[in-house]
Amino acid sequence: MTPQDWESPTPFIAPAGADAQGSPERTAAYGLQPLSTGEVLDRTFWIYRANFWLFAGLASLSGSFSLILNAVQLLAHHMVLLQHGFRIAALEAQISTLVMTVMLLPVEAVVYAASVLALCEVYLGREITARVALQSTMGLWARYVGIALWQGWSATWLLAIMVLPGAVMLGMAARLPVYAGIGAVLVFVGVAGGGVYGVIAYIRNSLGIPAALMENTGVRASMRRSKTLAAGTKGRIFVVLLIAVALYMVVGAIEAPMAFFIAQSPLQEHVFAHAAVLLIGFVAHMLVSPVALIGLTLVYFDQRVRLEAFDLMMLLGGASAAPVAAPGGDGVSGDGDARGSTGSDGQG
Repeated sequence: MTPQDWESPTPFIAPAGADAQGSPERTAAYGLQPLSTGEVLDRTFWIYRANFWLFAGLASLSGSFSLILNAVQLLAHHMVLLQHGFRIAALEAQISTLVMTVMLLPVEAVVYAASVLALCEVYLGREITARVALQSTMGLWARYVGIALWQGWSATWLLAIMVLPGAVMLGMAARLPVYAGIGAVLVFVGVAGGGVYGVIAYIRNSLGIPAALMENTGVRASMRRSKTLAAGTKGRIFVVLLIAVALYMVVGAIEAPMAFFIAQSPLQEHVFAHAAVLLIGFVAHMLVSPVALIGLTLVYFDQRVRLEAFDLMMLLGGASAAPVAAPGGDGVSGDGDARGSTGSDGQG
């Protein structure tokens, strides 16, 4: 796409007298105005390029932790596989994956929230570093973990309650053949219907962390707020997420030959192949994950501009119209109210 005039950072100056000290908190680095889907995507990549090391650096923190955990899991799995065989190794892989997920979730949630906070500050014309962003979000890590769990559960619960019984019935089909048909139907309906519902639910809840950061709302209020703001713009959120998925698929295509090579002889060491897969995954996470969070946060801003005249709130109220968690994680800048949280749709 060719550069547009709105792509350049243009100051959004508060009216005379709104800020006697001329504080930069009363300006926005990018013009707050309704954006089309193409403009959201263009601005996403523009901001990412302009602040690459900030966002890639934050993403590299969770990526590094994930890389270490995956390396430890891979080593443990290979040792169990050699000593106890495939059945025990499969059980070990399931347990270690669960443990790794529990350990990784708080780190991912805090880094995601810190990245969204960094984007909010950059977008509103305030300077911030990765260290300050992390310090600002670590104190509320439980809130962001709660939002992440809520979003993940909303996307998978229907799929799980239909596919799991279906898989059990398929496993019992050898004893009772009638279970084969029932199990197949449950699995098909679960994957088809539950999968579609899961995508919609995930989209509806995808603005929870920006809402929690900008409006200082709790988990439940943030999810209600996300549903309210996502109404009418699910298509744009889907496009943002689809682009991120497409980028990850490119990475998957690069990893596929090595994964196939490893699967051909799983009892071999394959040190270089495993190391390459882990390294590619780390680089992909560092480079691709900021695209989704920047795009989703821009949709959040755009919806507030469209539905609540957020641009006028910034003109008239400045920083008080955009409370953001202060360093230390237990406060907000500005008046710290949660005005936006009242506009919920009443759903949990």
